[in-house]
Amino acid sequence: MFRDVLAGIIDPTPGALAGAVMCEDGIAIEEYRKSDTQVDLNAVTVEFQRVLAQATKVAGALYGESDGGLEELMLRTAGHQLLFRIIDDEHFLVIALRHDGMLGKARYLSRMALQQIQKEL
Repeated sequence: MFRDVLAGIIDPTPGALAGAVMCEDGIAIEEYRKSDTQVDLNAVTVEFQRVLAQATKVAGALYGESDGGLEELMLRTAGHQLLFRIIDDEHFLVIALRHDGMLGKARYLSRMALQQIQKEL
């Protein structure tokens, strides 16, 4: 369902490893990864969805629900970068990149794909 959309983000982005459309509970609706990738997005997002929920609450508390809704969250570690983009109240997109991957391009392409993903949900 979302494989082509995810491939359209991952394949042209240097350093991108995998991407997924996830439910709020951290379970993948669709996942796409480059063939040589060993990143387990399910394990990452099941654990990270609590942080994402807390970040959403913080954004709402800082700016109000109408003006400050969380749109995206980035996490950078020594080995990887993770981009989380909110799709709607129940879904989010996650993109995993190498530590030297082009995060800016992943951000742009995910923003451009957001409307198509929302339409297909």
